[in-house]
Amino acid sequence: MNLYLYKFSYKTDKIPDVSFIPMILRRRLDDFGKITLATMHEIYENQKNINLVFASNCGDFDRVLKLIEQKNTEGEISPVGFSFSVHNSIVGLFSLINGINSSYNSVSAGENTLAAGILESLIQNGETLFCYGESVGGYKSAACIFSNEEKEGAVKLEMEEGQKNKIGTFEEFIEFLQKERESFVSEFFTLKRAE
Repeated sequence: MNLYLYKFSYKTDKIPDVSFIPMILRRRLDDFGKITLATMHEIYENQKNINLVFASNCGDFDRVLKLIEQKNTEGEISPVGFSFSVHNSIVGLFSLINGINSSYNSVSAGENTLAAGILESLIQNGETLFCYGESVGGYKSAACIFSNEEKEGAVKLEMEEGQKNKIGTFEEFIEFLQKERESFVSEFFTLKRAE
């Protein structure tokens, strides 16, 4: 199986320019939504048939906490707050903003969420825009485009067996993307650049 990594972007904590998001949606987003959408937007090239995979262990944790507090104090929750707290809301919004009609998926797998999201992206046919985002312990997001077809500027990857009980971290993934690390190792697989 051929695997290629095309483009990547990552962001931590600082809120980027989100003027590409329509004002009506931008007002409803919090920092987690803005960072993850901006990370995807930075590498997106207007491909209407690209697959989308979003991975997050906790999703928009601050929003969920607010909803729980609202339910406890007011007895009900805001429908808008709820709709933006759903785990696939970010990837759904990105699809809506960009008029993407192809499939999208949202993954959560505990401490293995990053690796599970990457794996889900690698098994897709064609190009897949993958985004990982977390809101616990600070905001962080990484996005990249994986493909099973060669494209100019793409890096060919090899996938090998993973390492038992090894959790691939966000920081290790970023170092791999920036060529500061030879491989990204998780329990499920090891990704390396093909020589």
